[in-house]
Amino acid sequence: MIYYFSGNGNSAHVAYQLARLTHDRARFIPRAGKAETTADIFGLVFPIHAWGMPRAVEAFLRQLRTDRTPYYIYMVCTCGDDIGRTDRLLARTLKQKGLPLDAAFSVRMPNTYVALPGFEVDSKELAQEKLAAVPERLAQIAAAINGRARGVRDVVPGAIPWLKSKVLRPLFYRLFCGDHSFRTTEACNGCGRCAKVCPVRNIRLTDQRPQWQGRCTDCLACFHHCPQRAIRYGRWTEGKGQWTMKQEQKSPNKNRRRWHKQRKSTT
Repeated sequence: MIYYFSGNGNSAHVAYQLARLTHDRARFIPRAGKAETTADIFGLVFPIHAWGMPRAVEAFLRQLRTDRTPYYIYMVCTCGDDIGRTDRLLARTLKQKGLPLDAAFSVRMPNTYVALPGFEVDSKELAQEKLAAVPERLAQIAAAINGRARGVRDVVPGAIPWLKSKVLRPLFYRLFCGDHSFRTTEACNGCGRCAKVCPVRNIRLTDQRPQWQGRCTDCLACFHHCPQRAIRYGRWTEGKGQWTMKQEQKSPNKNRRRWHKQRKSTT
């Protein structure tokens, strides 16, 4: 079983393509129900948030029941550039449950983090370059998974990864994460799209305006999916671009249509 988390579609796309290549099934973590290890294969697919796991994934793992140890455990994380020490953070979390991390992989996908100065979505050219490399990369990862490769750390930690995951990550969460800085502009028409796409159901509409409920996992799905571009996070997101894999669904590609159909069936 592949358990995945995704806010803007990158990790969902990877999860469903891997499920196809490994003859497995993918389940969306916020809708997965009981967190337990009952399958022989236990895969985790998620995006990198502040050089670590998203809060929703951390919460899922904290509640994980380990009545039965899977034969093989792996992670695949999607990132704009690098992952820091996420693989080690996950290995430590699993070890506390008495579980090993047999293999870890990373896949570069279009960047979605825009909530601080200096961070922006990729140019159209760079996004397409990254996407063009994904099929070959996933074929490599699937081959390793199907061969039950162990001791694999096929990831891109980047420069000074320990600083990013051990020092900057806690600072990010303390100073810049959470939903306290979200607001809407006058362009908001109360369509409710933000509430529908929020993976952790953290948004409610009050008088046709979104209200964040304090359970944010910092995926920025509400920002990227807003058709009116009416959502802001503090003062740093104004004028910045949006990215979702739904943009790619407009292309007549059967794999993309399959991803969309499968995602609807699980959510």
